[in-house]
Amino acid sequence: MATVTGLTNPELFPIYYERKLLQFIRQNLPVLNYGQKFMMPLNSGRQAVFTRFQPLPVVTTPLTFQPTPAGTPITDQQVTVQIDEYGNYIALDEFTDITSFTPIMDAAIELLAYNAQQSLHTVAMNVLTAGTNVIYAGNQTSRSALTGSYPLTQQNIIQAANLLMDANIPTFPDGYYVCFIHPDKIMNLFTPEQLIQLSMTKRGPIEKGYIGEFAGVKFIVTTAMPIVPNGNSTTPANVYQTLVVGFNGYGLVDLDGNTVQTVYTNIDALGRVKNVGWRAYFACTRLYEPAIVRIESN
Repeated sequence: MATVTGLTNPELFPIYYERKLLQFIRQNLPVLNYGQKFMMPLNSGRQAVFTRFQPLPVVTTPLTFQPTPAGTPITDQQVTVQIDEYGNYIALDEFTDITSFTPIMDAAIELLAYNAQQSLHTVAMNVLTAGTNVIYAGNQTSRSALTGSYPLTQQNIIQAANLLMDANIPTFPDGYYVCFIHPDKIMNLFTPEQLIQLSMTKRGPIEKGYIGEFAGVKFIVTTAMPIVPNGNSTTPANVYQTLVVGFNGYGLVDLDGNTVQTVYTNIDALGRVKNVGWRAYFACTRLYEPAIVRIESN
């Protein structure tokens, strides 16, 4: 009799785990909330297509009865990015799973959900922080000049918000720009007392990672913000990257039951060892450079 290995039995895998993983990712991936989303249809190829819109010019001339002035055309451009596949898995010994005092499958799904959320968020942030619209802390002019004594300041946040406003970048519907910031940098900006006061100003539902609002910017904390070396061989130091973004600044593939999947595969002839994992089809791209400001600091 032939031995068949590598069988996948999705009917044996509780849908509870699929929903649990997807729900965790969607609830804990704040970058999803502020980008233009691409819904990936089945059998539609490996390209995500977004539409980039340029803000309309400000109108300062009053209307007269006649003639009616010419309207302003919409300036738009299609932006295409390749969708890539990401994933990870854990090999489980079924005998250990059914005899353990700890529900191993539940623990594995929780670990995988957190891993997927961290991975996809890092992929997105690596793309978004690669732009050319940058502010260096301490009025420095390059990353290599950030030699360890140039922390993030409130003035940097105000400067970034001003750049967005000067470029006529619209805010999000709640009236704010959004700042993605590493938790290490929060105490550079605010004292504990100020953080308490800022958090009390929230008027809508509390969002994941939200810590408060300042100067027309609301702050979302995430460890996915890159920390990179300054490239200075004489005075090496870590450089933290912070993003301040406006409406429609970037686009990304939406995460749903088609683009994020939980995988459960038998790899043993007797079903003793199984792989459980996650797989995602994902892409992120910058749509309008003036709408994304990166701040680099120590």
